[in-house]
Amino acid sequence: MNVPPTNADHRLDPEEIFAGIDFDRLTAVVVAVSGGSDSLALLFLLDDLRKSRAAFPRIVAVTVDHGLRAESAEEALYVADLCKAADLDHHIVNWAGAKPATGLSAKAREARYRLLRGAAGEAETDVILTGHTLDDQNETFMMRAARGGERGLAGMARFTLLERETWLVRPLLGIKREDLRGYLRARGIVWRDDPSNANPHSERVQVRAALQEQGSGDIPARVARNGAQRLAVNGEAAKLLLGHVTVTDGVRAEMNTAGFDQYGDDAQRLAMGVLLAAMGGLSFLPSVEECGKAVRHLTGADGPRRMSLGRCIIQRVNTGVTIYREMRSIPDAVIAPGCAIVWDGRYRVSNGAPIALRIRAAGDDGVVFLQEGGCGNVHRASIASSPALVVEGRIVAVPAGPHHGNVPAGVEVTRHVALFDHILSGYDENLAASVAKLFGLRDYKRFSVNQIDKN
Repeated sequence: MNVPPTNADHRLDPEEIFAGIDFDRLTAVVVAVSGGSDSLALLFLLDDLRKSRAAFPRIVAVTVDHGLRAESAEEALYVADLCKAADLDHHIVNWAGAKPATGLSAKAREARYRLLRGAAGEAETDVILTGHTLDDQNETFMMRAARGGERGLAGMARFTLLERETWLVRPLLGIKREDLRGYLRARGIVWRDDPSNANPHSERVQVRAALQEQGSGDIPARVARNGAQRLAVNGEAAKLLLGHVTVTDGVRAEMNTAGFDQYGDDAQRLAMGVLLAAMGGLSFLPSVEECGKAVRHLTGADGPRRMSLGRCIIQRVNTGVTIYREMRSIPDAVIAPGCAIVWDGRYRVSNGAPIALRIRAAGDDGVVFLQEGGCGNVHRASIASSPALVVEGRIVAVPAGPHHGNVPAGVEVTRHVALFDHILSGYDENLAASVAKLFGLRDYKRFSVNQIDKN
């Protein structure tokens, strides 16, 4: 991995740790600081780098108070005091409102990222640094290995793109937590331990205890190999998609099978999975088994010519397959003036008009709407499951139709790819770029740090 080395004597080199981050283009950088050892070490190592340079962006430390523990407010104030003493900007942001009864961890993570992105926007930067360490990487690998799935065994990427706009960067992924604590001890900086890190019922705490007992062994090397493999398969799948797939109006994909067998099995399954996720509005890839089933359907001569998988219809034709969203579980939503939603994982709709706007599947009446508007030759099935905009009970636009329909003034409808648009792992940059090109979308931002060493 392209990560800084660990040092037993705790003399960590900020130049190595933050290598590859182009600070010269930034006016500010946000650092997520909880008060624990990892994030505090990250903050002060970055401050060391700032002090060594003639010019450096403003460092903005941000503490997210989830309001889940009585101690969290005091811990946030403790970080504020440390930052004040170090002459560093600090902001506390709160996760307000009622907390969910289920899925709390995932919702808290979503809230944390949303609040950090908001803080980055206020600071006028697109870079957030977090303190994930080598220990976190090892634990993540162990937990993902227990669940199965090859792609996740590449571990956390060094950088991740959030909502297409903001970089989440993990500069400490190659450094052990104990080395960071040694650095803090040498600086006389005290950290605060989160009591949840001692909860014996937590999966991560259990894995951490097991790693402390048995050691990490060759996990870092395995993560590096898996990362290189993921990048290689991604590249092959991206080439397959660009060479064999045509997307029409964002709602219908046609895959040509000629020369399909020149690609490896992993690349075939991945390309099919990405296509199903994009056409079906899924946030995650279908399972390896489902992707394999789709590939067999694509290349098979026997069996039914049509199948349903991943919220899509896969229709075998003479030259390959046609894929589109099936007419099932498609939402019907009302968007108030000034509001925006992501509809069906496939479209981002912003209502800047002064009236409420309804969005639903176009259905047969949407097809008729296009035909009466002069679009005689449309693919009925894919148009029927595409969005229709309705005002006062009447369809006013079918944006996926030819010429994108007549969208009302003030309304914006943009094709959304749930698989990549919310969270794009740095490992998947090239794969996402191929999808953006297929759909005619704005390309994703690129970052300057390589995931894997070229050597």
